Amino acid sequence: MRKLAVSLILFICCLGVFFQDGKASAASFSVNGNQTYTYEIMKRDIQALAASYPELIRYKSVGKSEYGRDIYAVAIGKGPAEVFVNGSHHAREWMTTSVNMVMIDQYAKAYYGNKSINGLPARSILDKTTMWFIPMVNPDGVTLQQSGINSIPAGDRSAVLKMNEGSYDFKRWKANGKGVDLNRQYDAKWSTIVSNPGKPYWQNYKGNSPASAAEVKVVLNFLKTIDAEMSVSYHSSGEILFWNFYQTGSRYTRDQNYAKQLGRMTGYRLVYPGPNPSGGGFTDWFLHVKKRPAFTLEISPYAGNTHVPLKNFNSIWEENKDVGLYIAKEGYNLYQQREGKTYDAKVAQVSSYLSSTYKLRPYYSSNIQSTANLYIMSTLENRYSASAAGLKKAEQLAASLPSYYRETAQRKINDAKQIHSKTGAFMEAVRSGDDLTIQRWNVESFMKKGTLNDAAVNEYHKMLDLLRKEEIAIGKVYTRKVRDLFGEKYLLPAKITRDTIQFEMSQYKLLKSIIGLKQSGASQTVINEKIAVYDRLKARGISSKKEWNQKYPGQYPDILGFETVLQQLESQIR
Repeated sequence: MRKLAVSLILFICCLGVFFQDGKASAASFSVNGNQTYTYEIMKRDIQALAASYPELIRYKSVGKSEYGRDIYAVAIGKGPAEVFVNGSHHAREWMTTSVNMVMIDQYAKAYYGNKSINGLPARSILDKTTMWFIPMVNPDGVTLQQSGINSIPAGDRSAVLKMNEGSYDFKRWKANGKGVDLNRQYDAKWSTIVSNPGKPYWQNYKGNSPASAAEVKVVLNFLKTIDAEMSVSYHSSGEILFWNFYQTGSRYTRDQNYAKQLGRMTGYRLVYPGPNPSGGGFTDWFLHVKKRPAFTLEISPYAGNTHVPLKNFNSIWEENKDVGLYIAKEGYNLYQQREGKTYDAKVAQVSSYLSSTYKLRPYYSSNIQSTANLYIMSTLENRYSASAAGLKKAEQLAASLPSYYRETAQRKINDAKQIHSKTGAFMEAVRSGDDLTIQRWNVESFMKKGTLNDAAVNEYHKMLDLLRKEEIAIGKVYTRKVRDLFGEKYLLPAKITRDTIQFEMSQYKLLKSIIGLKQSGASQTVINEKIAVYDRLKARGISSKKEWNQKYPGQYPDILGFETVLQQLESQIR
């Protein structure tokens, strides 16, 4: 039994390690880039990453390849700015998918470990930016290159073999499953592309028209759903970096500066394509249509017409591990320049609407030093009303903001609501306390006159109801110190009044009920039982008052007028 208990404790401890902060531990899953990275492995890893980091990573199929394979987009990050990274436009370049996937994995680990990669803090960057990846643009081509002709539907195999010049060796294959080079399919000087074979082929065929391939249509349609500030397209091989496609002026200078920094980070050589680049590539299209920075990074030393050797992956990762975070950081800066300042100003406006609320805090906290401070001044009334109006405006403005800015604004609003609520609780306790005090005075007026009748009993019960209401109201007041002051000012006097006459009130009600029983002809046995209850109640009242007056002399006086009324009622039943 003891061994079982120890085993159970160890199991629970292991669960605690595995489910840190409500998610699987970063150590529980890792993407392995040191393998032939297939479409099936990528799909499994995407699902595992989303399950491990559900608050940070999400994915979806954004369309299908020519042969019906899902093309997946994966997002990591929480911010309003967006950037785009992709891999495997070309079949034999599947190690770029490995780079994409390891990037997602390692950035998630760094985010939850609150770590930096080469000085770039993952958490602060990904809280402001969402990175979108399509790790494998060309799943049909990748699968053909890795697995051979049997990955193609039987009816198309002869055509694909013809595109490959009759060879069953597909290690050099670049195109998609139908012989179209996807990185010559984008509408950026498409008509001027050179070295086009004019028909489907294992490489370089640009297609019959721009974006005719299913995979390119998927990418372009997906980019309509996001607003990417920057993009990086990974290819292989050669350790070079393309960045220029007819930019001029400030755009040229801007993009060249980014490219130089990426070159310093990776060690890759910047390539200037000359005054008349061929075009048709994804980076060309992004630069040409979006007018925003885009880069093509060719990983690995030149590997010839085949895939990059697995032995190169570790060094490739070291060269590129901070590229995505750099793009995300700079993407956010571009977003700020373009739109962020406007939203920052709106968040500042939210704070301005809440300024009257912030001024309420002293009224329920630091200003309250004694019972003399427990009142509602006109300034407080005015500011409380202004606070309610300001909160309404702030919430309306916050609702119009993008999610990142809306969340920032909502945190401010929630804090202000707490202040508003605490102020409201203070005011409610004062109002109900004042009502209680007035009602206590009403009851005490009967005590001073010595008048014990049905009206006195009704006023007494009204006081009890208000006493309970005030106790509830005080329970919502901020800080124990202020609650104690409320109790001293409102509860204690009312409780003394209650305790002073509670037995008399109960005796009066009981005597009246006994008289009613007699008048209705009830049996003497029933009447005697009620009289016995009355006698016990009377004795208890005498002893309790005696005890209380010994502790608090003079606080609980006998009310002679009440005693006279009770004696008169007693005489009617004895």
